[in-house]
Amino acid sequence: MKKILLASAGVMVISAGSVYAACIPTPSCSSLGYESSSSCEGGIKCPFGNAWNCTLADKINEITTEITEIKKVIEEGGVGGGDTSNCIVGSVFYSDKTCTFASIQAGKTPIGVVVYNNGAGHGQVMALKPIGSYKWSSEDVDLNLNNFATDQAASTDYQSCTNTVIITAAGDKSKYPAAWAAKEYSTEGTKAGDWCLPAGGIMTSIKNNMSVINAGFILTGGTQIGTSSYYWSSSETTSDNAWTSTFFNAYGLGNYSDNAYYDYGTSSSKNNRGEVRPVLEF
Repeated sequence: MKKILLASAGVMVISAGSVYAACIPTPSCSSLGYESSSSCEGGIKCPFGNAWNCTLADKINEITTEITEIKKVIEEGGVGGGDTSNCIVGSVFYSDKTCTFASIQAGKTPIGVVVYNNGAGHGQVMALKPIGSYKWSSEDVDLNLNNFATDQAASTDYQSCTNTVIITAAGDKSKYPAAWAAKEYSTEGTKAGDWCLPAGGIMTSIKNNMSVINAGFILTGGTQIGTSSYYWSSSETTSDNAWTSTFFNAYGLGNYSDNAYYDYGTSSSKNNRGEVRPVLEF
């Protein structure tokens, strides 16, 4: 009777009634990407020797840090970095995320004016000028947004950046031009993705504080807001309508057309063109 030989890491080959063990070489750690001779935090050890893959650990740490930063921005309500404790409505907002009220600080770059403060250290800043005229949407789709049937209801919506994220996730700039225009806007001290299409409540805040807000725009050389302005908000009504701002009636929201009339409390067709003036959350 022939003996059967067993070999670790081997393959059994049967031929003419005999059994042989064909040995396969153990792979080297370096060939598998384990290139570090010393351990590293979060690293992965080679199963065939004392070597570690630290490149993967660095990538994991990089992604983890990025996610942490994004979560921090969301939790804190917007961009951080400066002292925004004195950023009251009407304040000039600078690229270093600080504010002055009723004055311009030499050596700093204004990027907007505070148009809303929630009373708990956070608020929103509007860009110094409109950035163009755009359609809200080229298609009639009811997005995953709250539908505000009245201007009073829309005046409670302050989720400018949340709305913008939902809108831009639904399609590219050919489908949702207004929100994309706001999202792609940037200034000194900010980048594309920091700015958003303002929600209905922000427009109401502007209407209620127009004098002090316009004083801020005058200081910065920005464009004042008038009651004939026709700006898009990110607040949706139905699949084919969204709220625009006229800054005229009780909640500052409604349909304005051709400098001819106001249709108070009526939202506008998404296929109409309106001005886009982004906001920045802090």
